[in-house]
Parts: sequence; C-alpha cells; structure tokens
Amino acid sequence: MKSISLDYHHQRGTHCITTAMMNLFNHFGIELSEEICFGLGGGLGFTYARGRDMDQFMVFGRSDDLELNICEILGVHAILKQEHNSEKALQSIISLLERGEPVLVDLDTSRLSYLSRTLDWPEYATHGGHKAVITGYEEVTRTLEVYDYIWGTPRSLPVEDLFKAWKTYSGISPASNLWYEFTVPNTFVDLDQALRKGIYLNVYRMLTPWNKFHGIDAMRSFLREVPNWPYLMNEEKRKKLAFSSYIALEIGGTGKSAFRRMFSRFLKQAGHILDEPQLINVGEYYREISLLWTELAERIRVGSIDPNEGIFSGSPDNEQLTDEIYKREYEQFQKLHNLSSSWL
Repeated sequence: MKSISLDYHHQRGTHCITTAMMNLFNHFGIELSEEICFGLGGGLGFTYARGRDMDQFMVFGRSDDLELNICEILGVHAILKQEHNSEKALQSIISLLERGEPVLVDLDTSRLSYLSRTLDWPEYATHGGHKAVITGYEEVTRTLEVYDYIWGTPRSLPVEDLFKAWKTYSGISPASNLWYEFTVPNTFVDLDQALRKGIYLNVYRMLTPWNKFHGIDAMRSFLREVPNWPYLMNEEKRKKLAFSSYIALEIGGTGKSAFRRMFSRFLKQAGHILDEPQLINVGEYYREISLLWTELAERIRVGSIDPNEGIFSGSPDNEQLTDEIYKREYEQFQKLHNLSSSWL
C-alpha cells in the first residue's frame, strides 16, 4: 500500500498560482517573493468575456499562462500534461510523487468544496485555472495531500473530490485533468534580465492582447459596460453576475483590487532590484489605482444585493469612476512601454 508525503515547505500567499510557483521554486532551490513571481509571469492583465449563459461569463484582473510564462523567462522547462481518464491521470500524479516531485494541478474553484466555502465562490461561476500543489498520497484512504495558497498546512483531499474539481464540463475554460511537469536547469537566468523580460511581456500582452477578451481592450469594455448591465440582463442575472464579479475582483485570491495591489508591490521591488526609480514611481501610482478598483468592487457588491443600487444606480459618479480607472491604467502602461522599450 502506497503512503507518500514529500518534504515540502509551504509559505502562505495571496494568490493561488503565484503562491504555488513561489513555493515550487523554493523547493527547486531559488528564492523569489510572490510579487516577483507575479511580475516575472507578466501577471497583470484583464479578462472580460460575456456570453449568453452564466457559465460563459468571466471577469478577472490577471493575465493567462502565468505559470508557463514564469518558467520560460527563468529557463525552467515546463510541460502541461493531460489525460482524459481521471484514474489514469491520478496514476501519473502518483508516479511523479514516487520520484519525489510535487505536482502542480489545475482545478475548478467552484467544485473544490473547502475553497469555495472559504471564498464564498458561487457555483455558477465555474471555470478552471485554480492551482494547487499535490505533495502526498495515501492509498488505503484514497486521499491526497494538497497545499493551497491560504492554508499553512496541507488539505487532506479525497480522490473523488479531486476528480470533481479536476474535470468539469461547463464554463469558458473548464478544468480538464491538467497537471504540470518541470525540468529544472542547474543555473537560472539572471534575475535582472528576467525582470526586464517579465515587465516587457506584461506591457506587450496588456497593450496588444491576442483577442478582445483580454488586456486593455477587455478592461475598457468591462469598465464601459458594467454600469450599463441593467440594459443587458434581467435583475436576477445581474445580481448573480455582480456578486461573482465582486468575488473575482476583490476576494478570490487577487490580493484585493483586481491584482493591482500585488502589481504595485512588484514594481516597487523590481525598481529597487534594477535601480529604476521610474518603476518605483509607477508602482506608487498603481497603489492609488488599486484604491479605485476597490471602490468599484464595493459598488458592484452593493449592486449584487440591490440590482438598482451601487454600480447600477444610474449615478454619473459610476461612469466617472470607471473612466478614471481606464485613463490611469492606460497612462501608466504607456510609461512602462516607454521604459521597457529602452531596454531592448
């Protein structure tokens, strides 16, 4: 009977992917802060997708492929693996654990009971993308040892509960039995070089997104549309979508303010490492922008309780706030564009 529990040190964090990558890199022998992981992966972004049904809707303040971007910039070889049969996928995880390798997996927050209860995450807001690290397996009880970002000790997760969150069938990006395998080099890319690449990547992906659902274009669409949701959907749907948006922007592992606080801290840390005062300056501006996002999130929360109040009240203050957020974000990314272009 298999009983595996890896020697794995876990430090709590504010976001699932950056916490997982911080701890994995520490396990690999390189110490990075959670904020530096966020910036190396080009983490700041925006996603706004709106479909006909509830599960086709997504609001999120982060870019995608953060974990793969970090690895590419640092020179770590990361492979995303998939097996449609859950039992076979589990056996692959167990094989990696037997080799002494912790395993990063992709899960659906809304189907992960211990996390959805903690975050008050609504079941209708279903999509993959939540990351946790599996570090152990007990064959007799069929339970896994799982480290998740806000707990200092591992969760004991029954295999059947893993399967529910590991493979889903609805949402924009359903979880589909994905895990990651890493090959770590003997030496890593110079941190100064990696930071510059990460910032340039973030600027590029934010200002020239690969489709209209991401980046500055998606953020502009969301900020223009959210005060006008009363014209787009009925009251009940509006309340549900407002609540899920509030959770996604302010509560669900974002570090508050749609990841803007974390980005502010990253820019300040990077500015000191690189001796770039302008990064520190932009980081301070992003701290101010984060306060505006928190104000917007609160108005959205009020609208989730009363569909004719808060962001849905019709007050001109709402559009003044959203216009101010967009203006400030665009100005700061233009500054980062000019700075990062000078590094090429």
